This record gives sequence, structure tokens and C-alpha cells, in this order.
Amino acid sequence: MALLDDLESIFIEEYESASILIKHAKQKSATVLLSKALFALVDYLLLKKYQKFPKSYTERFRLLEAKEKELYAVVDSVWSKYTDTYSKPSSEEAITLLKNTIQEIITTNETNSEKIKAIVGKK
Repeated sequence: MALLDDLESIFIEEYESASILIKHAKQKSATVLLSKALFALVDYLLLKKYQKFPKSYTERFRLLEAKEKELYAVVDSVWSKYTDTYSKPSSEEAITLLKNTIQEIITTNETNSEKIKAIVGKK
């Protein structure tokens, strides 16, 4: 499935790019890319498990709330870290929270690809 491969590639690029920005103390940009990586990961899981691809944040959250309540709670809990970047600087705490959330999702979902697991060190 081409879209699934695209989402996998998008996650990897955004996660790796965020890691580079973190090394250069570009916290706001790293937070934005980690958030986008998180959304690509969630979209990957929804597509792989349910053959559904959300077209907006609203649709993503509705699908999660209906089909993946635990995942919904996790993603909803970090949503404000992304929206906060619209108007204020980001913090190291936000980066750590997003990275830990991504790792938690990868660890608790069997539908992740080996490439995704490898990129965050969760083989």
C-alpha cells in the first residue's frame, strides 16, 4: 500500500529531522516536527489497522476516540504541546514528552513497522 509506505517515510523524515534540530537547540522547530511525526505515526496505525486515513486533525481525533480510546487519551494529552508552538517558545519538557509519547505508542502497538521501531531504537 503506497500511502502506508509514504506515512512510514514521513514519520522517519520528521523524527530524524527533529533529532537534528534538538542537537542544535532549535526546540520550537523540533517540537513541531516531533508533533508531525506523532501524527504521521497515528495515521500510519489507523490506516494499517482500519484502512482509514484522516484528512484533518478533527477526523483523526474522532477516529481515535471511536476506535482507539487509549491511544486517543495519549495523543490528546500532548496535543497542547503542539498548539502551544503557535504562540510561544517550546521547552525541553515538551520535546521529552513528545519523544516519550512516540516511544510509548511504538512499544504498545504491534502494527508498527520495523523501520519505525528502528528509528526510535525500539527493536
